[in-house]
Amino acid sequence: MRTARLLAAALAAATLAACASSTGAGTTRTTPKPEGPEPSGAVAPTTTARSSTTPVPAGSTDPAVETVTVQGTPIDVVVALPPGHVAGKAYPTVFTFPPGGQDRDLTLSIVKRTWAAEAAKRGWVVLSPAAPTTGLFYDGKSAALVPGLLDALTAEYPPAGGKVHLSGVSNGGLSAFRAVLDHPERFRSMVVWPGYPPESSDTAKLAGLKDVPVAMIVGGDDSGWRQSSEATRDALTKLGYKVSLDVRPGEGHIIESLTGAQLFDLFEKFAAT
Repeated sequence: MRTARLLAAALAAATLAACASSTGAGTTRTTPKPEGPEPSGAVAPTTTARSSTTPVPAGSTDPAVETVTVQGTPIDVVVALPPGHVAGKAYPTVFTFPPGGQDRDLTLSIVKRTWAAEAAKRGWVVLSPAAPTTGLFYDGKSAALVPGLLDALTAEYPPAGGKVHLSGVSNGGLSAFRAVLDHPERFRSMVVWPGYPPESSDTAKLAGLKDVPVAMIVGGDDSGWRQSSEATRDALTKLGYKVSLDVRPGEGHIIESLTGAQLFDLFEKFAAT
């Protein structure tokens, strides 16, 4: 227990530190609300991508890292497979963006801490990409790589029902909204903890989420993110879409009460509808 608490504390500190850094390539925006011009210089997405390393070994249930190259850009992806995973067989799958600077080590830590054990119990696959050299995943150049990345990953790890479930925390929540707003047809559902559309102009794109149920979780004391989450909830509710917002009283940006089991409960509820 003491080790788990120390890991959680260290991870929370790393996430908060990264989320407070200044805007720039490979760094994060100042929270709680990213501002600035629309992403520019986006590269048109392609459906071609290839894995540049050997896939996760058969029988492995420990999270591992493989590298996928999309449009010449290598992207490290943390992969967690359930026990007895059979190559080529379809499994329910979560595609989740990490927080902070979205670096490889933090991505691996989040998968180990939040996703891996529960995914193994429930028979899910978890795929979590670390940000490439082009920047964080809610910015134009990296956001444009997501379709090709999904094509490569879902060819190797086919998702049940043909679509992955989407998730993200903090900067990963912004990245998840970027992905679902740009490509709603690619996702079965979305859970962010927290997250909201990264640009004010994204409000009009919310209309595209008719077929994507959305769940948002935010700390009650995380005022800026709570307000933006509430505004997003209200906009989706006005459209008549499936959306929920869980405001956790007394919690800040790092939601200590949230467990992997609670996240998977939401995804399994969406998968059953």
